[in-house]
Amino acid sequence: MPGIDKLPLEETLEDSPQTRSLLGVFEEDTAATSSYFSQLFKAMQRIYDAQNELSAATHLTSRLLKDYEKQRFPLGGDDEVMSSTLQQFAKVIDELSSCHAVLSTQLADAMMFPITQFQERDLREIVILKEVFQISSDDHDTAVNRYSRLSKRKENEKVKNEVMEDVYTSRKKQHETIMHYFASLNMLQYKKKIALLEPLLGYMQAQISFFKLGSENLTQQWEEFLTNIGTSVQNVRREMDSDAEATEQTIQDLKAASDPLYMPDPDPNKIPVNRNLTRKAGYLNTRYKTGLVSSAWERQYFFTQGGNLMSQSRGDVAGGLVMDIDNCSVMAVDCDDRRFCFQITSFDGKKIYLSENPEEIAARVNQSALEAVTPSPSFQQRHESFRPIIHTTPVHQLMSLQFFQVSICCVVPQFPLSSVVLCASHQENKRLFGFVLKTAGGRVDGRPVTVCYVFESNNDGEKICDSVGLAKQIALHSEMDLEEQSRLIAASSRPGQPAADGQFLVLSNSQSEDSDAGEEGQKTGESEA
Repeated sequence: MPGIDKLPLEETLEDSPQTRSLLGVFEEDTAATSSYFSQLFKAMQRIYDAQNELSAATHLTSRLLKDYEKQRFPLGGDDEVMSSTLQQFAKVIDELSSCHAVLSTQLADAMMFPITQFQERDLREIVILKEVFQISSDDHDTAVNRYSRLSKRKENEKVKNEVMEDVYTSRKKQHETIMHYFASLNMLQYKKKIALLEPLLGYMQAQISFFKLGSENLTQQWEEFLTNIGTSVQNVRREMDSDAEATEQTIQDLKAASDPLYMPDPDPNKIPVNRNLTRKAGYLNTRYKTGLVSSAWERQYFFTQGGNLMSQSRGDVAGGLVMDIDNCSVMAVDCDDRRFCFQITSFDGKKIYLSENPEEIAARVNQSALEAVTPSPSFQQRHESFRPIIHTTPVHQLMSLQFFQVSICCVVPQFPLSSVVLCASHQENKRLFGFVLKTAGGRVDGRPVTVCYVFESNNDGEKICDSVGLAKQIALHSEMDLEEQSRLIAASSRPGQPAADGQFLVLSNSQSEDSDAGEEGQKTGESEA
């Protein structure tokens, strides 16, 4: 390394202008050195801080990967393969985190410590010595000026001695100070080279050590593991690209097919109304009262489910029942503040007023208000394929209902009437009713085994239970002659004629009570059994 320039210590006592001029050059160099090292220190401090953040982030990543199997994702499910893979990744990253921690320690010792010492000790020492040198130089100039003003006419030996002592002391102090100042400036030329090279050497050695440590930990096994994961990622990416392409094509197809539906009033000739729907769903506006004579509209999502009209607001988990629409009437109505309005009236007189928002496909409701809320098919239609063969006795007295048929011999599907212990309807929903049947074989703990069947009907469940009771009563009197059986059937019929579609037989309450009373003792005994 070439030699360095130095301030001459031999000329410090003389303190000539040339010496002061050379001192100014060294002071300018010191200022430039201080500015440069201040920037270099900030850069290395950022490296050190970034390494500490990387070490902490790597450790946090490892911990989060270990906790993955504890997470519960609504759509993720229990993916054991992913959990096992992430556990392996956590192990690798945990080892890397240890390597990063070692690197952070080495950077602190080998890089940050030398440059920090140069900043806070060496450069700070030069600043202090400069201030002391300036003070001692001013004191020396003051003492020399005072000595120069001593009078020759009136010499005062005491004063003269004091002034001379002052000059001696100040000159000695200035000389010592300037020599230390010059020496420190000369040493600074060496120190700044060391302070520049030593942190860089420490940084490179720490990085090399880190890479060696990582190479030792990442064995061939980990390399194979990472290769397999890379292959899996490429497979997932190809699958994603294929799915994205198919999704984009689906979007384009849906856009082309849905373009006519974007208009609020599409042409019914181009989009005919589907009159064969078994389910209907969409947004409607429902009217509700806000006062005695005032009302407002609220937008809700309506859908049919079975024979029920349901509604659901946005944010709700499930829908709620609005009304039973199997036995209701639908008609279009005129409203001043809404278009395409219609009214649904249930069998008990309950009415709701609905309007489809213009931004929806309002033309369908305009075409036929009935199509806006399409009742589902009756239970007789839905369960037609499940209806078994009907076995009857020679009396051949059948009562046809919307869900099944009851004969004096058996209950469809193939329940012997003699096994019916109890038949009852739901107290709140009259469309629900059930049978409690006594099984044919075996007992459990000395008690007969019973089975309960629950059904849903389009008609009143109490009527069906009345019919079952009547059928059982007729079965009990099966040995009676045909004329007596006909008389009992005629006596138990309610006033009025059955429906035109022959779907159910209307029975009177009094005769149902007679039927039930006739069997009360037997039902009680069977129930207790």
